[in-house]
Amino acid sequence: MNLLRKMPPKLKYSEEQMSLALNAVKQGMPVATAAKTFKVPRTTLLDKKTGRTPINRKMGPPSVLSLLEEEILVNWIFLMTQKHQPTKEQVLDSVQLIIKQEKRKSPFTDGRPGKKWFASFLKRNPQVTSRIAQNLTPARESVTEEKLRRWFQEIHEYLRSENLLDVTKDPTRVFNADESAFFLQPKGEKVLAKKGAKSIYIAGTNDDKENLTVLVTANGQGDFAPPMIIFKYERIPAHIAAGVNKEWGLGRSETGWMCGSTFFEYITNVFVPWLDRNTITRPILLFIDGHVSHMTYNLSQYCKQNQIEIIALYPNSTHLIQPMDVAVFKLLKTYWKKSCKTISH
Repeated sequence: MNLLRKMPPKLKYSEEQMSLALNAVKQGMPVATAAKTFKVPRTTLLDKKTGRTPINRKMGPPSVLSLLEEEILVNWIFLMTQKHQPTKEQVLDSVQLIIKQEKRKSPFTDGRPGKKWFASFLKRNPQVTSRIAQNLTPARESVTEEKLRRWFQEIHEYLRSENLLDVTKDPTRVFNADESAFFLQPKGEKVLAKKGAKSIYIAGTNDDKENLTVLVTANGQGDFAPPMIIFKYERIPAHIAAGVNKEWGLGRSETGWMCGSTFFEYITNVFVPWLDRNTITRPILLFIDGHVSHMTYNLSQYCKQNQIEIIALYPNSTHLIQPMDVAVFKLLKTYWKKSCKTISH
C-alpha cells in the first residue's frame, strides 16, 4: 500500500496578494478564509502571521517600486477617482518621476515604464483594474445635462466630506487653469474676391503649424496668476527667455504641450509663490481640464502640503463649463491674430 501522498502543485501568488491577505487577517478574517479569498498558501500565510517567516517575499526579478510604494500608488489612484479619472498616462508619469527623483536604476527608456509594466501592475493590483481601464468617449455629443448634473453633485459631496464647501463662497480662493495653443501663423482671415474664384491665398510663412502652448490661471474674482509658456525646444534659446516676463513660467516638452513634469514645475515654481506673495487664504480649489493627464502622485503630495485641492472638470465639456475656454481664450486669440498680422506686415 502506497502511503506517500501526491504533493499539491505549488501555488503561485504575488507579493501584493499576500499583503492583502495579511491585512485581512489583521482585521479579523480567519486565516483559511483569507488564504482562499486572496489565493495564497494557508500555511505560508499562517507562518507570516505568527512571525515564523518574514513578511516580505521576493518573487522573480526585483521590482522597480517597493511593495509599500505600489500600495501608496494604489491608494492615490483611489483618492483621485473622487476628483479625477486616473489614466494610464498619469500612473506612468508618477512612476517616472519617482524613478528620476530617487535616481533609481530601471530597465525603462528615460525611466518611463511601458505597457508590460502597466499590465503587470494591474495584475498585482486587480482591485484597480476596472477603474483604470475605463475609457471615456472623446465625442462632445456624449456630454449630457444629466451627466453634468451628476458630476456637480459628486463634486459637491466630495467638497462637503472634506469640509471645503466654504471655499466655494470666496471667489479669491476658487481658481481655474487651462491651456491652449497659439499658432505663430494663425489661419487666414476672410478676404474679398471675385465671385466664383476657386483659389484665394493670403501671404504666410513656413511656421503655419508651429505653436506655443500657454497655461492661464485665474480666480473667480478675476485675479490672474502669472501664465506659463511651453516651447517645443530641447533647450529654450537665451534671446527668447530674456524676452519673457521674469514672473512668468517657461517650460519645454517634446510635443510642445503641457505634461506632468511641466505642470508640476508651474505649480511649484510659479503658482504657489504667487499665492504666497498675494497672501491668498488657504485652502484653495483649482479646477483643471478633465481630459488632460497633468496629475501625478508627486503633484498630489505637494498640493496636499500646500492646501491646494485640484479637481478635474467633467471630460469633453470644456465648451460648456470651462471658464477659460468660454470667456478668456476666444477674446485673447482674437487679439493674438491681430498682433501676428501686424507683425507680419
